[in-house]
Amino acid sequence: MKLATFVTGGRERFGVVLEDPASGEPWVFDPGLSEARLRLYGSKPTSALANRELHFLEVWPKELADFLTLGEAGMDALRRLQDTLLWFLSRGDRAILTGAGFPLESVTLRAPIPRPRLLFGLVQNSPTFIRNNPERLVANMYPQGHQRPQGSLLGPGDPVVVTPGMTGFCWTPEPAVVIGKAGRDIPTREVQHHIAGYTLVMDLAHDRYTEQLMEAAGGQLDWFEDATGSWLGKKSDAMAAMGPYLKTADEVLNPYDLLLTTRQSGQLRDRAHTGSMMIGFERLVSWLSSFMTLQPGDVLHMGTLAFDGMFITGDMSFGPEDDIEGELESVGTLRLPVVMTERDDWRAEESPSRRIHPAPAVRDVLKSGRTSLGVGDWSLSEVRHFWTVFGNYRTVEAVEGLAPRPLPRVLNAPASALSASGGEITVPKRAGALSLGVELALVIRRLAYRISEEGAADAILGYSPLLVLRDSSFADPIAYPATPQEANLPAVYARWADGFNVVSPRLVGLEPSALAGRTVELSIEGLGDFRANTDEYLLQAPAVLAFLTQEITLFPGDVVTLGPSGEAVPLPRDGPTAAECRAVARIEGLDEVRAVFRRQSAEDGL
Repeated sequence: MKLATFVTGGRERFGVVLEDPASGEPWVFDPGLSEARLRLYGSKPTSALANRELHFLEVWPKELADFLTLGEAGMDALRRLQDTLLWFLSRGDRAILTGAGFPLESVTLRAPIPRPRLLFGLVQNSPTFIRNNPERLVANMYPQGHQRPQGSLLGPGDPVVVTPGMTGFCWTPEPAVVIGKAGRDIPTREVQHHIAGYTLVMDLAHDRYTEQLMEAAGGQLDWFEDATGSWLGKKSDAMAAMGPYLKTADEVLNPYDLLLTTRQSGQLRDRAHTGSMMIGFERLVSWLSSFMTLQPGDVLHMGTLAFDGMFITGDMSFGPEDDIEGELESVGTLRLPVVMTERDDWRAEESPSRRIHPAPAVRDVLKSGRTSLGVGDWSLSEVRHFWTVFGNYRTVEAVEGLAPRPLPRVLNAPASALSASGGEITVPKRAGALSLGVELALVIRRLAYRISEEGAADAILGYSPLLVLRDSSFADPIAYPATPQEANLPAVYARWADGFNVVSPRLVGLEPSALAGRTVELSIEGLGDFRANTDEYLLQAPAVLAFLTQEITLFPGDVVTLGPSGEAVPLPRDGPTAAECRAVARIEGLDEVRAVFRRQSAEDGL
């Protein structure tokens, strides 16, 4: 089946895409509306379907991600509904389906999963990154990638808006898998039962952040700065796209035997083959599930398979008839117009991407009216994104070998890595040596884009200590000589496990300047108390937010941490704290944070 998310009459729906056998015209059918129409048709005793079973689902979910939570029962119901719709279409009888189906050309397609909880993208997952480099002696076979925010995502036909500051714009289409069944610690042999289907993701990027970091660093970036610049260029507003459809897994017999074609304004730019992945869908899903619970609607894209980053040169103009596109065999073609605002902003004045915001997810927030939060409104359910700063303390050069910098090293982690104070956190079976630390976290109050340091206080809802557990096991499989990315990514993943970052729901609102000189304390039962100070931070919240929001919109409820204020405390591998660790994080004047971290054992049966 081809599943789509679409907008008609100002309302977002999901549906199944079918071809009219008579005309060849594609239509998209809303399952809930279609079932209601079919039941109406079958309600008369004279109906040809009077004795047919026309009950498919009692209630159809409104969003595709919610539909996927129904699992195989939902898929079976939709297949039966699709067969019935095809029967009507084959007879040329579409009148009864009026208002339930829509010609595809009459609707606006969105990304199949418009607001994914997890949008994780691999990098360097093809032999193209190593085959021409004789100095590359080792290729570490563990997933290397990053998490994209919802504001980065476009749907089919949405314009890619390249602003004057976005130098070095480039793009690449990548195959993607959509999770259909929740799971944790999924063996590779079971992964196929957790996959709903496949789609295409357009990986877009620019160099604005990289150029600023290069200038600040005197031209020599460490890996964290390089990742910050490169990946913030991918995380920027409207710098990714998904679609056109979710093709269900039962109709993609071999996802490793699909051609991927790249075109610009109809001209061939590149060809690739999904068989060139070094790490496949099964390994990626199994690895992610070893430290986080995957949920229906999570999207994982597999990285560049051929030419990395189709560049745009100065003589390549874009007008309303031009586009970039990727076509994944059996899945579909994803086309995107490109607007270079510095050269020619050809969009109509009333275009939502121009009049409101280029990112559909941001427009969703604006349409909902929930553009800001009060302190009492915030909870973890409000968090879409979790941004983390690295190497932001005065002794970082002595501890980590990273030079102090005037611009932040900042990436984002899955929101599932956050948990609320007072709970018990289960440490994954895969975990190695653990360490604990305390950080200063802030919560975003309102939609925040291109804010200044002076205006940052208005964008901050409040502050909390963040109790952070880190797991060293991601570094265990690294073989040397390793690339800087292979060697340093374990430090990023170390805090990504479910619940490893514990925050208080009771925020304290303060001016950023009032946080200077505050005592930071970590108390670990059985180990003692450890202290630091907020003055250890090189960069405070206003500088981080001003840098980050140049091309990235922060959402109400998002969490940003300034990173550690010093070295983390290693936890013993033996003794009473090894199996269960109780800890309290405090920052003077803020609500304290408590958590219990418990290691899994063989008796857990997990």
